[in-house]
Order: sequence, then C-alpha cells, then structure tokens
Amino acid sequence: MPAAVGNVPARTGQQLARPDTDEIAILEVTPDPEQLRGRAKRALRRYFEKRRSPRAMLSLVILLTGLAGFVISYSLLRAGLNAMWMRYPLTIFLAYAVFLGLVRLWVEFEKRKVDPDDPALNALLEEDDKPEPVARSTGDNSWLDWLDIPSGLDAEGCLPMLLIGSILGLLAILISVIGAAPVLIAEVFLDVALAGLLYRRLSVAESEHWLGTAIRKTWLHVVGAAVLLSLAGACLDVMAPQSNSMGKAVKELLEQGRTRN
Repeated sequence: MPAAVGNVPARTGQQLARPDTDEIAILEVTPDPEQLRGRAKRALRRYFEKRRSPRAMLSLVILLTGLAGFVISYSLLRAGLNAMWMRYPLTIFLAYAVFLGLVRLWVEFEKRKVDPDDPALNALLEEDDKPEPVARSTGDNSWLDWLDIPSGLDAEGCLPMLLIGSILGLLAILISVIGAAPVLIAEVFLDVALAGLLYRRLSVAESEHWLGTAIRKTWLHVVGAAVLLSLAGACLDVMAPQSNSMGKAVKELLEQGRTRN
C-alpha cells in the first residue's frame, strides 16, 4: 500500500485512474459553445423574420448610406479628385463606415423593441434543431460570371459590355445584401443587444465584438462593389473623357449617340 502524504489518504493505482463520476456528468452535459451560439443565432434570425422587417430596415440603411456616399463623392470631386475610377471606390470605403454606424443604430432600435422574456423568443431558444446546411458555391454560377465578355469583341465593344456587367454585378450585390438581412441583424444583435442575457442563459462567453461580426458579414460585398464601381468609372472615363461624374458621362454618351445618327 502506498503511504499517505499529510492528511491526504493514499489511493491505489486503480483508484487514481478512475475518473470522478461528477466530472464525467459535467463533461457529458456541457454543450459546445459554438453550437450554442449557432442555436441562438438561428433563433434570433427566425424571430426577426416573423416579428420584425429586417429586409425593409436594411434597405433603409442602404438608402441612407447611398445618400451619404453621394455627399462624399461630391466632396471628393470638389476637392479635385476628378477620375471616376478612383473616386467611386474611395467613396464606397468611406460610406462603409457610415453603413456600420447605421447598423449599430439599427440594433439599438431593435433592442428597445425586443423583449428578452418574450415566450416566442424563449421557445425558439429552447429548440435543439440541427444546423442549417451552408450553401456552397460551385464556382459555375457566381454573380462575377455576369462580367464575362464574349470573345470576338474589339476594345470599343468591350467597354459598353464591361459597363453593363458592372451595373448588373452591383445590382446582384445589392440583392444579396438585402436578402441576407435576417442573418446580419441576428448575428450583430446577438453580440450587442442580448449579449448578457442570452450568453448568460446559454452559459457561453461572448466571443466576438459586434463590429467584427458586421464587417465579417459584409466586407466581401463592399470590396466587390468597390471593384465594380472602379471598373465602371474606368469605362466611363474612356467613353466620356469630358465628364467627371456618372450623370455627366451619361449625358455625354447620349450626345455622342445623337451625333452618330
């Protein structure tokens, strides 16, 4: 028998190797934090889809962001930045800061409207549903494919096609962002408004700041919009060299069409 050390009784090798039953029970009932976060996110998304209007609110946020972008673009033009291919993407990145601020205000607005003790929300949180499958792109039907230029076109014919492709790509990005509004508000709302209540109820620590969540869900759309606007601006700079804005470029192109006819 091994000797006891101090007041601690000696244990045999078999006793030392045997795990405590309470520890086993804790390990068995402790869920994965990521699964708990995913369950809360799905519950909030369904809650907002049923009780609120996330797509309408995000459309309003995008509209206000566009107005801010117009003011930013005009200010940059007045400051001497005439090249559209440079001014438009810079406008996008500056307006993105406005967008993030509006999203934060949107969450604060929803925070005042949502009752954490709502039975409908609690019922959704208690559901132990399976994670929804994530749609994976095959690489064959991306919105970037809209920019494919048919072979056999000369440089003059490519520019209008690139311009049209850029506009269609921007519309696709806009539709994609608005369509994902419930997911965006659910994740940001989870990190901001109910962080204390929901995380405490689910025994999970907060894992991400709301700003990081918002950027993670939207940065790819912003980069895509900046690239497409830069491409559209470059096309307009070549097709309408006397213009320094999209409105003037369209007017110049219409005048060129009348002259040819």
